[in-house]
Amino acid sequence: MEFIDYYKILGIDKSANEADIKKAYRKMARKFHPDVNPNDKQAEVKFKEVNEANEVLSNTENRKKYDKYGKDWKHADQYDQQSRQQNYGGGGYQQQNPFGQSNQGSGDFSDFFGSMFGGGSRRSNQSKFKGQDFNAELQLNLSEVYKTDKRTLTVNGKNIRLTIPAGVTDGQEIKIKGYGSDGVNGGPKGDLNIKFKITNDTLFVRDGKNLYKNI
Repeated sequence: MEFIDYYKILGIDKSANEADIKKAYRKMARKFHPDVNPNDKQAEVKFKEVNEANEVLSNTENRKKYDKYGKDWKHADQYDQQSRQQNYGGGGYQQQNPFGQSNQGSGDFSDFFGSMFGGGSRRSNQSKFKGQDFNAELQLNLSEVYKTDKRTLTVNGKNIRLTIPAGVTDGQEIKIKGYGSDGVNGGPKGDLNIKFKITNDTLFVRDGKNLYKNI
């Protein structure tokens, strides 16, 4: 997965505080907003990157994970757990502190990751993690859901041909396997979760599979 520098996207440095992040986000969001750049695909991509950067950096915990693990920040909890197991799990392995320094020598931060994911000499075991799931919302009118329909969605730059079964309900979710982000160390891809948002554009009231109207 290509590394995306969220700080660079927002035009700030790593010492930026919460107010700096908010100010930078508003500025960049206005610059690349679809209403300001109609039919501009490049601006649309930039707008998504700006929103993604803000979601990560404006959240204190996510920002800490991103600063520590970079593009793999979403798997930080799994990495930390793997680190704790390696440091304190015994099993004949040398104990290491979080910076790769063992009781019998010294190393660097890359040594720690190498040993944790199979690149080092201390432990030849690669940990595979499933990629992050993507979540999307699809808005439909009530008049559109009375029959099975096909739609093409664009998610993360990929066109997905989707069959929408007749009678889907508001808030219903479906999962499409393998359309999330790439896995780590050859792990499986994440999934795409689509949530339906149904707007009633009729004079009827829906109750399950039935439609009612007072005459």
